[in-house]
Amino acid sequence: MTKAYKYRANLIVDGKTRDTEQLLGDVFYAANLRVLNDPFEGSVELPTSNAHEHWVTPLIQAVYDVGIYSLSKPEEHETFPNNELLWAHYSNSHKGFCIEYDLDILTENLSRDFDLSDKINVSYEDERPEVSETDSLLQVRKKVFGTKSLAWKYENEVRLVFSKGGLKPVSEKAISAIYFGLNISLEDRRAIITGMPGRNIDFYQVERIENSYKLKVTKLLFDYSYEIVNVEHRPTVDNYMILYKSPNKDENTMQEFIEIFRRKLNRPTNITVIDDIRAKSILMNYKPRPLMSNEEINIQAKHWIAHSLFDAPECVWVYPEK
Repeated sequence: MTKAYKYRANLIVDGKTRDTEQLLGDVFYAANLRVLNDPFEGSVELPTSNAHEHWVTPLIQAVYDVGIYSLSKPEEHETFPNNELLWAHYSNSHKGFCIEYDLDILTENLSRDFDLSDKINVSYEDERPEVSETDSLLQVRKKVFGTKSLAWKYENEVRLVFSKGGLKPVSEKAISAIYFGLNISLEDRRAIITGMPGRNIDFYQVERIENSYKLKVTKLLFDYSYEIVNVEHRPTVDNYMILYKSPNKDENTMQEFIEIFRRKLNRPTNITVIDDIRAKSILMNYKPRPLMSNEEINIQAKHWIAHSLFDAPECVWVYPEK
């Protein structure tokens, strides 16, 4: 399997989350050169040209009415889409998601059934390429559509170049995984997961690795197993302490878990969630921090993972902050 990633911002366009709509509709949009974010798209040195540079790029953009779908190839060491700049630039600062394609299946189906012209691995150069009169059509296409300045090298781009832009159908089998950004809303995440039932797709949540600049992903298992380890029934409120046993502990999952748990309740309730039974006695037997041992401080910090108050049940505080 040859992987390729597409980072999506999931912005609201005309009242709809456009990227989610396209994902669930099994289509993608191949954009015209004129609307891409690099102002030098198609900028080449033309043969026998003595004209000034300013007209070269607009000319190419006007002549070619192609559609381009840009994907990012993983680096050799990458096991998931962890390019911080791509998440920031193309996924709305982690509020969006990233699609993992099986590039072989994607291009095989497109080239057989639709109007795929080329699959081009982009080259990054110091200077614009020169088009020679002896260049083949394939070489010209590579230079025009597949060469960018070194500033864009971090994208490690592969392009699907179509004879015309617009929406293109995608085979269901071409999508192998969806990765959710750090800051995606629970509503947006749910819409994607519930909109793709019965498909052989893995869903992952991107998370921070504590005390570093690095990211990690956790596969969503939709496992909300837990054990109630303490209950206090007070005159106006109940207090529940829950030992949470699922490996998924990101903020959205904890929000979803507490929503599910609250559906079973009929009184105002405070909910404390831990993932290690050693945290129970520490939280129940309150001590001022100066009187706590280092071990107790560490256990509380690492294993008191969520808290939700009766007077703000829609809010979930996640500890430690992920």
